[in-house]
Amino acid sequence: MFSGNQKISCRQLYRNYTAGLISLGALLAPLAMNRENLTQILWALLFLGAWLFGTVYVPRPESVWIKALCYVHYWVLGTMAARMTGLLIREFLLNDTGLWLILGWFYIFCFYNLYKGAECRNRVSEILFPFFIVLLLFLTAMMWGEVDLKRCFELRLSLDGRRLEAGYQLFCWLGAVQSLWHLRGRTMPAEKYGKTVGRIWLTGAAVILAFSIFSYGIYGNAGHTGLVFPMASAMTLAHFPGKVVGRLDALFVFAWVIGLFLLCSTLLAPLQDGEPDTRKKYLMFALLAASYAFALNPASMDWGQEFIYMVSMPIQILILLFGGLRRIGKHGRRMLAAILLPVLFLTGCGGQELEERSLVMSVCVDPGQEEAYHLTFGFGASEDDPEEPFETEAGSMREAKEAYYDKFQKNMDFNHLKNFYFSEEILDLEIFPELLEELQTDGAYSRGTSVYVTEAAASDEAWEEEQPESGTPLHRILNAWYNEENCRIPVITEDHRYKGEISWPY
Repeated sequence: MFSGNQKISCRQLYRNYTAGLISLGALLAPLAMNRENLTQILWALLFLGAWLFGTVYVPRPESVWIKALCYVHYWVLGTMAARMTGLLIREFLLNDTGLWLILGWFYIFCFYNLYKGAECRNRVSEILFPFFIVLLLFLTAMMWGEVDLKRCFELRLSLDGRRLEAGYQLFCWLGAVQSLWHLRGRTMPAEKYGKTVGRIWLTGAAVILAFSIFSYGIYGNAGHTGLVFPMASAMTLAHFPGKVVGRLDALFVFAWVIGLFLLCSTLLAPLQDGEPDTRKKYLMFALLAASYAFALNPASMDWGQEFIYMVSMPIQILILLFGGLRRIGKHGRRMLAAILLPVLFLTGCGGQELEERSLVMSVCVDPGQEEAYHLTFGFGASEDDPEEPFETEAGSMREAKEAYYDKFQKNMDFNHLKNFYFSEEILDLEIFPELLEELQTDGAYSRGTSVYVTEAAASDEAWEEEQPESGTPLHRILNAWYNEENCRIPVITEDHRYKGEISWPY
């Protein structure tokens, strides 16, 4: 894998895998954290710690067939991680760019980093790691104004089987760092390998827990259950000093993508042993091209998770167990089996997929007839012609989406939703809390979406070409409703001016 003495320093190992673990943890851990519960995250970190502890004492597999099984596992994980990275880039950095183009560039640079990075002994992570960490710390400081630490006292733990299974699934993803097992014996100095693996787990576990609790302090019990990218949505809430022009949250998403890029580069390197030659270079290119093709297929997340949860991860655990049983005594065998065997019985799948849909930019809510809402959806530009707003009477957002599908045979995509507009009249109706409950429990609606109150009909705002950039974030409305507190919401006057605020009463 490396030039010269065929070794990688423990410092490089730590920086490369810590950045990958932090990036993947920040992407998935808040998503896995259901309302007021982080038990599954604790299970995942315990499983990961047990796994990494085992790799310190079990030699890296040398059998060609075992290596092949492991590489297939890494290839599938790398493909899914690359797709998720592409979706993250498309949603927060390059909104109107095709996924095929984003992933095309991503895979080109992955190949270049794999081939050239192997010759340069992973110097890419050496350069990017400080930049990555400093930006994440700066981001945390900028979002601190949105955090209410009192919400963290509401956290609860539960030991039901569903949490254990969810922890196993998250462990399967975080287990992407297990490929460092195949670098055992290649580190320098060799005696520090175990200590380095421990530092990777401690750092990653601490940051993942911190991100989970931090995001809970932002969203509270109104929660981010079901959000596709909770932390990325939270990044849009950052307050920057001075008069800043533009959306600088894109800078932080870019720093995040760097960590995911390093992780994917590591996973998508099926020929890590030895110096790359021309034959291996072409084989690596073919494997990356196949990964690119699968990453473009929306169904890849479903079959990939099914394969990881139920096939490849149990095989990985068995390989580690059998390798460990050869080296330890009777007492040690029992302890290792007690730690790792239970996760063999935890399988399941819960894929979540993004599709090409009509892009909803605004949702306007007015009173309807017979305890219904009059909902108006404003759409943004798509690859085809822009759509006119869609109006319907419905008892819920779900019914409105179904009505839209029945009429146009298309689904609504709320990943680019900017604003909710509520008429003053709707705020005082008894059915309004039902709408808030739906927004709370449905992960399609980002908690960073801005909310406005209109003096005239809210539906008029759907026809406006220019949408305001900032208002009261939806998560504050939901938290005020949940905690029975007052919340101030900006007002749009009848002549479409943004003037003053009202206090939504409790």
